Amino acid sequence: MLLTVATKVLGSPPHSSDEEVGLPGTLRYAPLPPVLPNPAETLRVAKRELQLATDNAPARAALAHTRLATVLLNLQRYDQALVHSRQALQLFQRTGNALGTAGAWELLGRIRFAQGDTGHARLSYMEALRRFDHLPDKSAQAHLYEHFADLYASQRAWPQAMMAYQRAYGLWQQLGNARSAAITLHAIGRMHLEQRHFSRAIYYLRLSMEKAAALHDSVAVAYALHSAGEVYATVGNQEVALGYYTRALGQLPRRQAPQDLQVTLFQSVAAGNLAVGNSATAERYLLRALPLARQNPSKGRLSELYHSLAELYRQRGDNTAALAALTRFVGLQDSVHAQQRAAQVAELRTRYETEKKEREIQLLNKKREVQEANLRRQKLARNVLGVGALLLLLAVGALYRGRKEQLRINLLLERKNAAISRQKEQLDQLNRTKDTLFSVISHDLRSPLSSLYSLLTLLSLGSLPPEKLAAHSDRLTRTLDTTLRLLDNMLNWAATQMQGGGPRPEVFRLDAVAEECLALLLGDAERKHIMVLNHLREPHAARADLNMTRLVLRNLLSNAIKFTPSGGTVTISAQRQGKWWDVAVRDTGVGIAPADYDKIFGEAGHHTTLGTAREKGTGLGLRLCKDFVEHNGGQLSFTSQQGQGSTFRFTILAAEPYGVVPEPDHEVVSRPAR
Repeated sequence: MLLTVATKVLGSPPHSSDEEVGLPGTLRYAPLPPVLPNPAETLRVAKRELQLATDNAPARAALAHTRLATVLLNLQRYDQALVHSRQALQLFQRTGNALGTAGAWELLGRIRFAQGDTGHARLSYMEALRRFDHLPDKSAQAHLYEHFADLYASQRAWPQAMMAYQRAYGLWQQLGNARSAAITLHAIGRMHLEQRHFSRAIYYLRLSMEKAAALHDSVAVAYALHSAGEVYATVGNQEVALGYYTRALGQLPRRQAPQDLQVTLFQSVAAGNLAVGNSATAERYLLRALPLARQNPSKGRLSELYHSLAELYRQRGDNTAALAALTRFVGLQDSVHAQQRAAQVAELRTRYETEKKEREIQLLNKKREVQEANLRRQKLARNVLGVGALLLLLAVGALYRGRKEQLRINLLLERKNAAISRQKEQLDQLNRTKDTLFSVISHDLRSPLSSLYSLLTLLSLGSLPPEKLAAHSDRLTRTLDTTLRLLDNMLNWAATQMQGGGPRPEVFRLDAVAEECLALLLGDAERKHIMVLNHLREPHAARADLNMTRLVLRNLLSNAIKFTPSGGTVTISAQRQGKWWDVAVRDTGVGIAPADYDKIFGEAGHHTTLGTAREKGTGLGLRLCKDFVEHNGGQLSFTSQQGQGSTFRFTILAAEPYGVVPEPDHEVVSRPAR
């Protein structure tokens, strides 16, 4: 990406040493320019690169304009930066560089935002986002959402800013960029703080701390700890806030710690000690902050420190020291106001220059329109000359049309013949479905119905003892349950064979469907003393036909329980494989003989096997599972070792929710059956 990323919010740790740095203790969200190691040399190198880029190398010139505009932006020379960014945009558009064009629009937005022109900045960001949406650069999109969030935060539109940060966080998660994700979580926490959502603010700040600590980024941890201290200070718990400030100070590296962060932490620790009545410690930290604050060209922070010292001395009764500190504060206030007035004058001058250049651009556009009108007249004359040639082509066109009509008739005949062949195949398929249904009905439905008729006959005679009646009823109940599953599978399978039950994909939670199926089969597992383990312990978003997926899981789990002996284990799990979920149902049952591998999915005819407790199968379950998985775009497979168990796997398309952010109240509970 051609551009650096703006800071998340004031208080967020910077991405690197050459990015914008915010003041962590304030609520201002305008990004500050980075401190260049040698501004004059950096500017000279950028201008030299632009001089070397000739008109014969527009791509190189576009990059040179981009670098120079970025340097000028960092030096707060916004009017010059705006000119070079526009030239870079024109060159990128002329060379057809889509990524460069999107980056130039983003750079224009950053310059407009630095000028205080949030309206044009927002339009530039939207144009950049529209172009990045058609490019595979997810990192650039994440940076752009951060710029949107900075803009909304500067307008105190906290909900919109938080939504933009959440989208950026979702993209960082997809890219596996843990450091940027940690920084964005910190920004989300501060958005909740601004909206006084204190519990959620602490939650996201702790997530940021954990990710930063895992990366051994002590500075990022210090930023998050300081923000957490601000949350507790806001609710009035000064003791806890002071503890967080002290921990943040302890996280700072001994060398190369950000000076603004050190000053802010010293000032916050001093305020916390003063709030709990420890004025001596507060004075010590304020005095430690003074030398660092003097190194900052902005006198605002130094003025705040002297004001805090004056108030501390006044409370202590040391009027002489209080007067001296207050005198320094008043003197610095004059400098601060002068700086603010100079900044306002510079902003007005920049806006005037910008509007002047825009008027010049409009005038150039009008001249270009006149030139385009002249070109249109020339084209019209050329078109008149081309009419004669077009008339000559009409005769050839008539012959071509006749030939094309003949080809169309031939193609139509071929399509009709192909349609007749497809209808014949469909009719053959329907006949096979009918034969299979009648075969299963005659084979598997006669026995349970005969048992039911016999039981009813015995009941009508009244000669059956109660204990035998209970045993027959229990056996008949299990038989009818198997029969009901058989009917369910047959009807669903027949619907798919007759092309009347196409998949209806929707987004659902795979873990919830698995829990539902396990709850239905819990009784069978408990009756055989089988332990069922559900390893889907967090939300698994999938996109497929919900009813088909539910039937596939239920059949696979039912088969696993059926062929697992007493004391065995059935496990369901899922792993992410690219854009798919790889769902596995594993058992410690009897396994499958190699000779029966080709019969498992019923492709060689109707096939069923008794379970470990003499349970009867339907013979259609796995065949139906295979059809349903393939209808949803996935694949069903199995591995087995006789005597040790089997594992059936199927793939299902994973859903991709945009910008998913963990919620504090989310919890997944597994319920193993024993």
